[in-house]
Amino acid sequence: MDSSGSFSEALELEDDAEYAWWRDTHPDGFVLAVRARKPPVLHKARCSDVDRDRHPGRLRAKGSRQICADTKTALRSWHGREVPEHAGLIERCTKCSP
Repeated sequence: MDSSGSFSEALELEDDAEYAWWRDTHPDGFVLAVRARKPPVLHKARCSDVDRDRHPGRLRAKGSRQICADTKTALRSWHGREVPEHAGLIERCTKCSP
């Protein structure tokens, strides 16, 4: 999150309670599920595939991260900055169709 406290930028919430709060309060937001050795997958925030209560082992596995943002653009920008060698390689969830 940027210093102004804006949720327009991508953020990573390590704490499960904070992550659940963000998903609950941003139902129209998006989550980028970053996985080890696989392209990241873009989800709608309300997608069950990025619910840590339902999938704790998979979402907390080594190399897995969930990046949250109100816009797809913010997540694409984050991905381009953080993983420049794979910029543009983002899959879309087939369940929630973000």
